[in-house]
Formats: sequence, C-alpha cells, structure tokens
Amino acid sequence: MSAYKIESRHYHPRFWPVWLLLGLGWCVAQLPFKAQLSVGRGLGRLARVISKERRHVTRRNLELCFPHLSNAERKKLEHDAFDELGIGFIEIGMAYWGKPALVDPLCHLTGMEHIEQVQAQGKGVLLIAAHMTSLELCLRMFSERHPTAAMYKPAHNDLFEQYSALKRSRYTKPVPNRSIRPFLTHIRRGGIGFYLPDQHYGGNISVFAPFFGVPTATIAKTPEFIKISGAVAIPVKFGRKEDGYHIEVQPPIEGYPTGDDVTDATLLNQCIENNILEYPAQYLWQHRRFKSRPEGEPPIY
Repeated sequence: MSAYKIESRHYHPRFWPVWLLLGLGWCVAQLPFKAQLSVGRGLGRLARVISKERRHVTRRNLELCFPHLSNAERKKLEHDAFDELGIGFIEIGMAYWGKPALVDPLCHLTGMEHIEQVQAQGKGVLLIAAHMTSLELCLRMFSERHPTAAMYKPAHNDLFEQYSALKRSRYTKPVPNRSIRPFLTHIRRGGIGFYLPDQHYGGNISVFAPFFGVPTATIAKTPEFIKISGAVAIPVKFGRKEDGYHIEVQPPIEGYPTGDDVTDATLLNQCIENNILEYPAQYLWQHRRFKSRPEGEPPIY
C-alpha cells in the first residue's frame, strides 16, 4: 500500500489554489494531443515574459554550451526552450491523467535488448537519464512496460507532494531523493532505476567535470551506488518528435566505473550531452547547472 494519501486537512482553504491548478491540469489533459501542445507553448511563452531570472539563466547556459551558434540562433533556441518548458508542464499532466488510448500510441521504445542482456546475468540497471522536459511522461511510458523505480525531489507543498506521488505510484515506484536506500535495494534485486545525475547536488558530493566543455559540479556518488547495488549503468535517450515520444535505451557505458571520479563524472555528462544534442530545446535550460564554480572562478549567473 502506498505511503502517500490525501487527508481531510488537504481540503483546507489554503490548499484550494493547488486543487484549482490540479483541476485545470486535468481539464487540459482531456484535450487532443496537438491542442495540449498549443496550451503548453502558451504557458512557456508566458513564463519567458514574466520570469526575468529564468531568462537570464537560460541565456547564460546556452551561451556557454553553444558558443558556436550565432546570436540569432541562440535567441531562437532560447525561445524554443521556453516553449518546451511550458509543454513539459502539460506533459506532466498527460503522465498523471492522460488516457492510455491517447498516451500509448505516442510511445516508441527501442533498445530493450541492452537491459534484457544485463538482467539475464542477474544484475540490475541504473538508467542514466537527463532532465528533459518530457521526463515525467516518458517515465510513465517506460515504466508501464517495464517496472521502474525513480528518485524525485519532494515538492514543498504537502498536497502537491502527496498527490503527485500518488499519481506516480500508479506507473512507477517513486523514491524521495532524501532516502536512496529503497532505490538501491530495488536495483540490487535486479530491477531498473531511473537516475538523473545532471543537476546541482552540492559541492561536498561533487567533482568538477566538463559538461559541454564547461567545468561543472557533477555528482561523484554514482560509482558508489553501482558498487552497492551491483547494477550496470545504461544511458537512456528520450524526447518528442513529430510522431510521438522516442525512448532509446543505449548500450552500457563501457568500462564504467573507471575508478577515477572526474573520468566517471565526465562519462555521465557525455550521456546527458548526447541526449541534449538530439533534442536541444527540450532540456531544462532554466536550471542553474553552473551554480558552483571551481575555486577562483567568478560566478556565471
């Protein structure tokens, strides 16, 4: 039985705005797919207009990661990134409330033979994934076909935390990132775990490794997780194309872990880069990925 539940206290008036937001999300999820994308683009454009800080963060990230692009090309990518951010919110709604008749035909899953080969050896799989905007929807699509555990960052609002975890538990095994033990236990028993190493997790557990050529604080605990669980690290690439969502399981990372923290972190960052290069506007560029800097370097944002 799920530990998450909606309680009577969640109907207090202070939670009504959240209920309204959830209700609007449910309504949008009932629309045809193309209409949902249009609503998402509108949300993204609104976010770009009203959030000066996120515009600045996105612009700086794109300047650092795509210096070879012209100013006009980066400007277009910035606009597209906010369109995709808005669509990403709608895709969360599709994951939570989307009917199988709408969602299932949009899924194009390939490369499962790589996971099957590892599991045939009695090992679990640590799927190395990026924070692409369609993450939640692609997680649902994958997990409904192959049971998967996924770590997530708990929401600050208690109602949204309980509600979203309840919805996620219908298609995956959600594990708060403050408690990794259940996640490692799942993959140690031969299961599959979605693992996202591409956000800022603090300098005390990170090393600086290149990400698009920029020294970036990257979590250094992953080899330890591999050692504890006995799992194999396998990248998964995903994103939205004209005909739906493509989820491509790739071969295991050869020689990983190597025993060198910086080399291992670099290999993980390369997996993330490969996903971004295929779907450049669909990455979460609004995140301050370069928040920490090596000693002596000036701040980026």
